[in-house]
Amino acid sequence: MLKRTLLISGILSSILLISTIIFAKEKASSLFEDFSFPTGTIAKRFITESFEDLFNTFGNYSKLTESQKKDSWNKYKGKYVRWTGVVNYKGLSSDDWNRVGIRHNVGTNVELIFGVDNKSIVNMTNKGDHITYTGKLSVLFSRNLLFKLEDANIEIVNDITMDELVSKMKEGVSMSSSSSYTSETSDADLDLKESPEGKNILTFEGLNKTFGKNSSISQSEKEELWNYYSGKTIEWRGNVSYKGLGRNDRNRIGIRHNVGTNVELNFDEDNKNLIKMIKREDKITYTGKLAKLFGRSLLCSIENVNIEKIGDKDITEIEKASSRPDMDDATEIEVIKAPEITMSEAMTPEVIKREDVEVKETIDGLIEISFEELDALFGKKNRMTESQKDKLWREYQNKYIRWNGEVMSRGKGRVSGLRMGIKNSAGTDVELVFAGDKEDLVLATGNGDKVTYTGKLITRRGYILPYKLEDGNIEDVIKKPETTE
Repeated sequence: MLKRTLLISGILSSILLISTIIFAKEKASSLFEDFSFPTGTIAKRFITESFEDLFNTFGNYSKLTESQKKDSWNKYKGKYVRWTGVVNYKGLSSDDWNRVGIRHNVGTNVELIFGVDNKSIVNMTNKGDHITYTGKLSVLFSRNLLFKLEDANIEIVNDITMDELVSKMKEGVSMSSSSSYTSETSDADLDLKESPEGKNILTFEGLNKTFGKNSSISQSEKEELWNYYSGKTIEWRGNVSYKGLGRNDRNRIGIRHNVGTNVELNFDEDNKNLIKMIKREDKITYTGKLAKLFGRSLLCSIENVNIEKIGDKDITEIEKASSRPDMDDATEIEVIKAPEITMSEAMTPEVIKREDVEVKETIDGLIEISFEELDALFGKKNRMTESQKDKLWREYQNKYIRWNGEVMSRGKGRVSGLRMGIKNSAGTDVELVFAGDKEDLVLATGNGDKVTYTGKLITRRGYILPYKLEDGNIEDVIKKPETTE
């Protein structure tokens, strides 16, 4: 009897051991199906389901109950996908660059969250681009915006791999943001000239084709490509359009190459004598390093500037001549005063003194300037250069104002926050941003209502974009009269 019991026990133990081994092999086999093991790393686990597959499971027309969706989501959460869609939006602020919305059917269906390492990749994509992207399923929503993907990456943009796109950008080949890319620039387009030493020299005309206002490259692509040119040495020839922006700012000189001011030269303090030798409309040959990109008629600024020639004379010859005792400094040295510009009574800019645009504050900390007065300084009709506007804007930036306007739009976005579009003269010319606790106040207004509002000036208006004001508040509302039939 004892022998029989031991025999049965041994058989059961053997069966249990065999079952354990089989289960372990099946489990290991399953793991190796899910993961691959490249040298030193574990590959991301990708699922084969398309966006449409998961949309049918979790989207608006799914037949699953909410509890069934949650159970099914647990099978996919944390897994990686590789899908193709259209860029619907890119980051809504400089602090929110890492969010990109993707459209697969209607509206935004997927939100990609990128890491800092992929910032340059985000910069090279634009709204409307068809992209192939990867990311980890992290959050399930129950609306058109269905999935949030973290650890996102972009592999293909408009049928061009990201590696190829980066390579083309480095070579100075720009890509349009349409579905089919065409080569816009090349080494020939950059008008590279050979110096006596056999080196290629970048010309103004070449860079203007690539980075100027008529270039088809997007601003983000310009900024990305500019990284490869910033700091490079140039030698150009142009006409002096202005000198200095004020009595204490004589180290800036504007240069015209075609129309208007195209380049701003920033001189060091020890080059004051060079600046004094230059007259307005002098044709000068200058050298320096590419610094800041503007990307419009004013293309860029140049630092570490040196003047090689004024007209056809070398600067050394002029310096020798100016040091002669019989030379009358008054006839050889002209100090050109750049105009200080503000508005006239007819709301058009004129040349007047800086004192006339002095910023005055009220007792409650607001500045005394109307929208019309401010827009006369920074609006489209003003004759100042962009750099002049940028400098003058510093006097108004982060100051609070009180204006009256008409509500054109208002709402609260999940990412963009609580905002209101306001018309002061024509169209939406002010974007007013509010803190979340003012939601009831903002949403109680309607389009066409007249409001008195305050806010902090953040960004001056562009050619299309309005002034941006933060820390907004509504002090008074006059409701739009109801129409009767």
